[in-house]
Amino acid sequence: MANKPWLRTPAHFLTAGDEAELRTLTTGQRGRLTHYRIREVLPVRGEAPVALVDGWRMVRIETPTPFSLSEDLLLPDGSSVLQFHGVTQHLQYTSQVQREELNEHSRPELEPTGHTTAVLIPIGKSVEWWKLALDQRQAYFEQTQAATGHIGIGLKYADRVFRQLYHSHSFHAALSYDFLTYFEFQDTDEQVFRALLAELRDPRANPEWAYITLEYEIWMTKIG
Repeated sequence: MANKPWLRTPAHFLTAGDEAELRTLTTGQRGRLTHYRIREVLPVRGEAPVALVDGWRMVRIETPTPFSLSEDLLLPDGSSVLQFHGVTQHLQYTSQVQREELNEHSRPELEPTGHTTAVLIPIGKSVEWWKLALDQRQAYFEQTQAATGHIGIGLKYADRVFRQLYHSHSFHAALSYDFLTYFEFQDTDEQVFRALLAELRDPRANPEWAYITLEYEIWMTKIG
């Protein structure tokens, strides 16, 4: 990932149908705010939340401390605010050489324009994955004679697709996902991004994919 690996930054994605209400909720919060418009929600494995609606606004809040909104937050019209939570952590499965290569070639975060696409992908992994020892899990990320591996695949696209990983499995026990994977790219690189996803979801190239039990894509335009 492109961010400094030692930083722990809580991130919260809030979405609702009323942009004004979202702005009210985030007024006075310390940290960086980014605004989006949801274009499409695509299930991959498992089901996406039924309340997640195309055309809704989303706000990402990156804060120095965890955000304080209630999980069952309701708007005045009786609708709820859908929330996603995670935190950046130390890069567990990359060597020093791999980190240096990522830092050298990774694309920085893009400016908000009508041509900047952002995709948020919540991911859940199976119980079997979490039963593996750390070195066993790390082996799934490495390149072998038979498979490129997660890290090798990511490096191929790092110069065109911005990536950020948020850990969620230790954030709140009730969350249905373990990670939030966040991507940005220019609209002209959409097919490049789709090729990245196709490789990550090919169990021959990336055996880690066999442990994914939940995944859906939230396609957005980054607007501010």
